[in-house]
Amino acid sequence: MFRKILFPTDFSEVSLHVLENCIPKIGAEEVIVVHVIEYVGDLNALETLQMEAKRKMDEVVGKLKDMGVNAKGFVTIGSVVPAISREARCPSIEILDKAYCEMVDAIVIPSKGKYAKIVTIGSTALNVVRRSNVPVLVIRCDYIEGKPVVADCEGIFKKPLVALDLSPCSDIVVSTLRIFEDEVEKCTFLHVIDYGAVEELEENIAKARKALEIYADKFKFESEILVETGDPAKEIISKAVERKSTLIVLGKTGRSLIKELLLGSVATAVVKESKTPALIVPCK
Repeated sequence: MFRKILFPTDFSEVSLHVLENCIPKIGAEEVIVVHVIEYVGDLNALETLQMEAKRKMDEVVGKLKDMGVNAKGFVTIGSVVPAISREARCPSIEILDKAYCEMVDAIVIPSKGKYAKIVTIGSTALNVVRRSNVPVLVIRCDYIEGKPVVADCEGIFKKPLVALDLSPCSDIVVSTLRIFEDEVEKCTFLHVIDYGAVEELEENIAKARKALEIYADKFKFESEILVETGDPAKEIISKAVERKSTLIVLGKTGRSLIKELLLGSVATAVVKESKTPALIVPCK
C-alpha cells in the first residue's frame, strides 16, 4: 500500500468529492493535501486569497481526520519565473515540487475540475502526468443529474489491468504493482501489438505471451494473460471495461513534450478517455 500520497485540490465540487469519497478508501498511511494559489500580482488580493484558502484547507483536513485519515494540508503560491516572462509558474510545477519535498509515493488527482481538465493540452493535471517522477493516480469523476459521481474506490486495487509494452519500462510498472499486491484478487496482464509485419504476427504474439507469463509468475494472485492487436490505448480501455477492471496500470516513457503534442502517447490517451481509474507510472 502507498505510504504517503499527495492530493492537489482547487476546492472545486469535483475535487472535494473525490477527496472525501476516495482518499479514505485508498488506505495510504499519510495524505498531503496541497492547494496552489497562482500569483496574481496584487498583494492585497493575494493576502485575501491566502486567508480564504487556509480556511478551506483547515475544513478539508479536519473532515479527513474525522474519517480516520492521517492528513495535513499546505497552501502554497506559484513561484515567479524570470522577470522577463512576468508570469507565475504553473500550478503543476508547484505540485511536483511539493511531491518531491514530501517524498510521496504517488500523486492522486481527479479527472475534472481546475486541476484536471485533462482534455486541454497544457492543463495542470496533464502536465502533472507528463512531468511527475512518481506514479500519478487519475480518478475519473462524472456528473449525473447535476451531481458529481466517482467510481467506487473501495477495492480500487482488487482487479487491475496492467498494460505492458515489454520495454524496460515494464519492469518499473511491475515493481509498482508490488506496492499494492496484497490487495489484488485477480490481475490482467495485457500487451497490444501494433508493430511488425503480418507474417511476423503469430511469432510476436507467442513472444509477448511468454513475456507476460514471466511477469505474472512473480505474483501469487490469480492472473490472466492477454495479447491483442490494434491501437494500444483503445485496446487497453476496452479490455478494462470488458474485464470490469478496477484500475488500469501502465507506464509512461520520457517522450519530449513536442513529440507528445505531435504524436500523442498511450498514457495520455488512456487518461483522457478511460472511465476506469488509471495509475500512470513514470519510466524516465
